[in-house]
Amino acid sequence: MFKYNFNSMSTMVQIMISKELFANDLMPVYKLFAAVEDTCSRFKADSELTRLNQQLDKEVKVSDPLFSVLKDALRYYEETNGVFNPGILSAIENSGYSQSIEMIKGQELAAISKAAAVFTKIKPYQLDEENQTVILHTRIDLGGIAKGWVIDQAADVLSGFGFGFINVGGDIRIFGSLPRPLNIGIEDPHDPSEMLSSIQVSEGAVATSTSMKRRWKVEGKSKHHLIDATTGEPSASTIISSTVTAPTAVEADVLAKVVLLLGEERGKALLSVKKNKAVVINDMKEIWRGGE
Repeated sequence: MFKYNFNSMSTMVQIMISKELFANDLMPVYKLFAAVEDTCSRFKADSELTRLNQQLDKEVKVSDPLFSVLKDALRYYEETNGVFNPGILSAIENSGYSQSIEMIKGQELAAISKAAAVFTKIKPYQLDEENQTVILHTRIDLGGIAKGWVIDQAADVLSGFGFGFINVGGDIRIFGSLPRPLNIGIEDPHDPSEMLSSIQVSEGAVATSTSMKRRWKVEGKSKHHLIDATTGEPSASTIISSTVTAPTAVEADVLAKVVLLLGEERGKALLSVKKNKAVVINDMKEIWRGGE
């Protein structure tokens, strides 16, 4: 297997593939990741998403990639009855996550006035497919689902060269037919140098959602990026790590997040119905496995 690494979306992108690739082969993948950052990053002042977030309640025509991500996000918002909710940007910023994570991770941040960012439980936006336009009703964040989307797009490109997988910060999508399943270690959420469990995948994707990695403090209280849509505050779920398999990286990313947000009883019940392979770890380090 040949290995290729590059940095994008504040993390390492790793490609493992059966065929040696050259710069021209990899250029479409590099361009995909760069384009998604330019389109969907809320941290770039000139990104398409940033400009869109400045035009609430206006009908705005958007690019093909942004419209595709918005369609996926709205579908999962509706399928999960709002547990997955892209319309929580004000709530995230209100909790202190207003800069890229490497700027605030582990830091003590000043409190933000509640009046400055009020969380509202409304449908985040409407789409007009015929005209490829969107009307935002609240400011949105597409970070996780945009990452899943670009992983799936990149896997489609790479599948034209051979078999392998693409790993972006622990979210993995397999392409082609692997000669043997991948055995993926699952970190102890409290100590990433230790592995608590593992999961085997031979096709599709696997993603992990954890409330332990992206953390900072506000007035001495620990905060994280996974917002409970019913409160507008960081989730108090006792699940601290949720690893889930699915056919696509988008679906795996969304489902891992939804399971964590639902909490142990409802999250495990959802996985039992869906029968997706999964490993769930709670704050007592108890491990639950599903779909096997």
